[in-house]
Amino acid sequence: MESAVELLVLGLGLAAAWLSVKPSPELHWERLWKTLLATCIRGQVEAEGGDADAWWARLSAVPFHPAGRDAYEKLFRPSLDRVPVPALPGEHALVERLCALPDPGSRYEFMFRQSEAAQDALMADPEGLGPAFRPSVAVPPAACWQDIAEWNADLQRAIARRLNEVVVMVAGTPSASMKQVVPHGHCVELEAIEEAEFRRHLEHDHQRVMVVAGGDSVWPILQLLHRLPALRDRVLAVISLGSPILGEDSRAWMAEHFQHQAFDTELNRRTLYMAVTDSGDSLRDASEQRFPSPEVPPSGWSPIESVDLGPLPLEAQDPVVLARALWVLLCYCVSTR
Repeated sequence: MESAVELLVLGLGLAAAWLSVKPSPELHWERLWKTLLATCIRGQVEAEGGDADAWWARLSAVPFHPAGRDAYEKLFRPSLDRVPVPALPGEHALVERLCALPDPGSRYEFMFRQSEAAQDALMADPEGLGPAFRPSVAVPPAACWQDIAEWNADLQRAIARRLNEVVVMVAGTPSASMKQVVPHGHCVELEAIEEAEFRRHLEHDHQRVMVVAGGDSVWPILQLLHRLPALRDRVLAVISLGSPILGEDSRAWMAEHFQHQAFDTELNRRTLYMAVTDSGDSLRDASEQRFPSPEVPPSGWSPIESVDLGPLPLEAQDPVVLARALWVLLCYCVSTR
């Protein structure tokens, strides 16, 4: 009996040790992006004296569900057979419920507005997401979620310092809000998608580029990066805001050229290609706005890191909130390269 008790105590000790050292959840880009938007909106609501109900009402413009990956598949073609393996927690139950609903509109309402999981994901304390999500990782030394909500001067200066060697280039969408919310950040608006325009804003060899692009500008930017390896080496991330990446004109070119070998970089670094998809007021399938994930070559080297940031009705966004969230997202991009 004494030996059994000792073994039981030893087992409990080992279990406690394992729980204390098991890896924290990895950074999930869409969850981070939607949490940043939700936090910026919370700051505005609190500044106006609003409550949790007012916050949740504003969050109708930020669709997110923790099991809602590949959102357009779930909204327009829900099927248990299409659920990727391994499934996310609650994903099978979500898809089963969506299959019982008659149309994309009712599925959207259930997944993003009626589901308790959606509300909890956006309104819970983001500190519970784990160390990888903490703002101090992206904006050192001590940024926190409340700083992002308040958008204080210290945070703005910290963002500018964090990105002091990065030129944020904006194309196909207004840059005024980006410049307004971080006045000391190095943000420029591209007048044309051509090599000379990019190089005009790169005064020093050590400077790197992060591109925020909307409208029809993403495909020309990709063509330019494909043609100019030296410029491609300096790009850390391309963020598309609702651009038709796989449109009728670009689909064949993307299939042939948006490949790991063709978009290789001199440094051993993966480049982020991130897409915010905009289904608009009519809730159409916007799958063509996502970057494809090319097949990994036999070498195993995959310099393209395609990230789906999920659906977001861009016309419904406050430009200031969108700009604030983008600046912090860029800091996370730098911290992970």
